[in-house]
This record gives sequence, C-alpha cells and structure tokens, in this order.
Amino acid sequence: MSTQESIFVSIACLDDPDIVLTVADIFARARHPERVFVGVCLQIDPNDPSYQDLGNFENVRVDTIHFEEAKGPIYARYRCEQLLEDEKYYLQIDCHSRFFEAWDEILIEEFKKCQRLAKQVVISHYPVNISNMNKPESLATIGHVNRFRQIDETAIKSHGALVRLPETPISSLGISAAMLFITGETKKKIPFDPNLHFGLHAAEQVLYAIRLWTHGYDIFTPTRHVLATQYEGSRDRIPSDVKAALGNNRKDWPQKTWSKVKYLLGLDTLEQLAPEYRQEFEFGDFPYGLGSARTLLDYYRFSGTHGTLKEVYPNYSFRHEADS
Repeated sequence: MSTQESIFVSIACLDDPDIVLTVADIFARARHPERVFVGVCLQIDPNDPSYQDLGNFENVRVDTIHFEEAKGPIYARYRCEQLLEDEKYYLQIDCHSRFFEAWDEILIEEFKKCQRLAKQVVISHYPVNISNMNKPESLATIGHVNRFRQIDETAIKSHGALVRLPETPISSLGISAAMLFITGETKKKIPFDPNLHFGLHAAEQVLYAIRLWTHGYDIFTPTRHVLATQYEGSRDRIPSDVKAALGNNRKDWPQKTWSKVKYLLGLDTLEQLAPEYRQEFEFGDFPYGLGSARTLLDYYRFSGTHGTLKEVYPNYSFRHEADS
C-alpha cells in the first residue's frame, strides 16, 4: 500500500456506544492504521460521557449533533461526507461493525481486481454477521446483492443471497449501506442527498445504487471478507428517550421521502411528489439526481425489474417500452 492509498471510514451513529469498540477495531485490525481516517456523525446527547473515548484516537473526526436534530440515516451519512478530506478511498459502514485482519490492504487489493473488470467500480455486499466471523462455514460464502425482494406501492427493496466466495469479483445490481467502498473522488462527485428525511431502504440503498450505476459505475461483490456487522440487537441499545424523539421527528416523512424516490426513479410524476420537496426541482439543477452515462431504463432492464415496474406503477415513465 502506497502512502497515497489512505482510507476514510464513514460512520453514522445514532446513540449506540458500540461505536467506540467499532472505531478501536478499525485501527487495531488495519495493516496501516496511520493511513486510516474515520469520520463520525454522532447523534447523541452531547453531555453523554459514553463517547468520550473517541477523543483518544488521532485520526477520528467527529461531527456531534443532538439526537433531537436527527433526520434519519441518509442525513447523518451526508454529514459524515463533509468530514472527508483528500483520502483516496471511502468506506461506509454501520456503527456496530468489526474487522478482519489487514482489512485495509485487502480492500484495496479487491478494488484493483474490480478495476481489471470495469473502468469505474464500487464494492458493496452484505457483510457477514459478527457472531459468524470465526465460523469457517459462514466465511465460505458472501452476501451478494442480486435481486429485489419487494416491489410494490409502498416500497422497492433490493436483496441478496449467500453465494460461495467467488474467484473473481462478481457483478451486483445494488449496494448494502453497511459496506460501501468507492474512491473519495467518487463520493464527492456523487454525494448523498441530505433531504431524504428518514428515508428507508429505497432511499438509502436502491436510489443510491441506481445513481452510481447511471453515472457509469459497476458494483461488485469482492472475493474476500473485510468486515462484519451486527444484524440483531443494535436497536435495543438506543435509549427510550432517543427513540421517542425520533418518533416525534419522523412523523410522515418516510412517506414523503418515498414520493421523492419514486419521482427520481421514474415511478411517479412530479404532481405526486410531496409539496415539501417540489421546490428542489423548480429550476432544473437538482444536484442529487441520476447520471447520464447510462439510462434509468437500461438499469431496470439490467436488473430484470422493468416488467414488474410496468405492472405495479401506473405512472411508470417506461411503461410503454419493450422489456428488452
């Protein structure tokens, strides 16, 4: 790894003290910890002492906001992006993650493998569960984002399957928010939209994956594990007063944000967009839209969803286009 191959790790944290152990593990397991930098959006009570140990790490940048100002994961991840400086690579993870030895070196090696297959690449997949990190049978497979598990009036959700570790990186049709690896330059070029308030799966993963794809990026599942995440129990660590505050802030924002996602993905018309978001599109210079390297219709054909979308969404932009 050259001195230029630095990695920025983005972590959005909603009052989960496990982030301290996550950050410690990032540096402990890295082959070159001096080239790793962490950016945290910490949504907490600023007077809570549970997070003070984050100040013991040299390469950690923290943006602290009161949990009452939280607007969901995408807003927090956007704030994390603002902490990115000139690091070459960008890794997004969950705040309850653990790492395999030499994860930083492995990731860059995997990225270079992908670059032999496509010009512009992204690595993303469903990480193994932390509880399975030492189980050979679990490490023999990897979570490949390769299908959709829900396409209906209320949501569109990508999904995946466990596949045997591939000999070469394999093409994916979507991303996992718990493991996303790209260049820092790409992240600055294609930032998250901070106004996807309390966005659910469609806003955080499906929309962003399609934005990457239409900008000309190919998404790959790697050939080795680099990190693990916790799929159960993490929400139990969030204090009841934080959950109550989020409930008050959330209101009907998930539905409004879903209307914005549908509009951006050609699933509904501008007239169906929540009024709170319409002014963003008045002047035609919306900065968080799709790319022009490949078309949205091409993505739907690539992902095999075009036919289903025609059936589900009466205002679908491509309902009169052939399936292939």
